[in-house]
Amino acid sequence: MKALWIAIITTIVIAILLAIQPDASQLTGFAIPMMIMLYSKINKKILRSLMFGILSLLIILSWVHLDSLPPVAYVERIVSLLANMGLMWLILGVISLIILPVPFILFPPKNFKIPSICVGLYFIIILISTLFGNFPVPLMGYGISPIIGYFIPITWYAKSKANS
Repeated sequence: MKALWIAIITTIVIAILLAIQPDASQLTGFAIPMMIMLYSKINKKILRSLMFGILSLLIILSWVHLDSLPPVAYVERIVSLLANMGLMWLILGVISLIILPVPFILFPPKNFKIPSICVGLYFIIILISTLFGNFPVPLMGYGISPIIGYFIPITWYAKSKANS
């Protein structure tokens, strides 16, 4: 039970930090999968409702108060830059983005189905949210952090598949 409380408190603290940093896509991508994972572990209905309510409120507030900075072409508009390079680059770019969540969603490890599906859901939310605002496109935008952020779960996934 102590580990569950630590997970709940850590999730809410991280969600608050993401809400302060006006990136609704990251908060939404983090909070929704965490709600699913925690919901499956919490037995008390009141605690489930409280956790769900807090995270939902933070998501709503983050979408109401979006970042007002203009987009950076090599971060938030990278798909548009691909389109400007030609149809073939755009098609390859979109295919590469679609492939990101596939292993996590379609082929989850036996012992880690919910965490695997939630990682895939995170990537789906992040990708879809780029259609609704100026949010970084994972693995295609400028910088190494999204690549490292993908290598961590894909390494976990590969090790989980090897051990199952």
